[in-house]
Amino acid sequence: MSSELIDRLEQALVARNELLEPPHNGALRLLNGYTEGFPGIAIDLYGTTLVISDALSATGDRQLVDEAVQCIRKSLPWVNTALWKIRESKSVSLRNGTLIWGTENQITKKIVEHGVWYAIRLTQNRDCSLYLDTRLLRRWAIEHLAHKLVLNLFAYTGSLGVAARAAPATRIVQTDLNKAFLNIAKDSYALNGWPISRADFITGNFFDVIGRLKREKAVFDCVFVDPP
Repeated sequence: MSSELIDRLEQALVARNELLEPPHNGALRLLNGYTEGFPGIAIDLYGTTLVISDALSATGDRQLVDEAVQCIRKSLPWVNTALWKIRESKSVSLRNGTLIWGTENQITKKIVEHGVWYAIRLTQNRDCSLYLDTRLLRRWAIEHLAHKLVLNLFAYTGSLGVAARAAPATRIVQTDLNKAFLNIAKDSYALNGWPISRADFITGNFFDVIGRLKREKAVFDCVFVDPP
């Protein structure tokens, strides 16, 4: 089983070679096991931090993960930390991620994509605070939402709103039930040197927020709707 994963991983690294050039401050999926022949494992790279999402079982496979980390360290010696997320674990901390190599202060806290900085908190949730599969949607927002009014519902950490702000959109309202996630969106604004308007970051239940916006007769050119 381990040799099969290493074979798949080595092939994936070759295929992504052009995306792995310095300065190593971006983010990409190194291996999508579900489409590249090893279901249950996904390996992402955020800056210099590896994130291995292990959905093989409720306890994960530490030996398999360690072998994958060793393989990547050999090919990418500049990688300095690795997190292991056991996605089916009953433990919140294990789902959110365990540091299995490197030190806490080395974990990547920001990445750049399409010239825009995004704050990330890789262990704050089972997900990594920035979805890599919406990369092209963020590029679309940058290219098409200049001077628009944008509403980002179920914003999570606000990456789509951050991309819209980079366009630059005239106004972006971001809303989520979890204030901690919206605070990461504010951190992204700060990284890019943008002012933060508290009124544009609304914590609350979707229906309550929509009701409030309707009463205010708020209108938008673009609405992102991505409920959990």
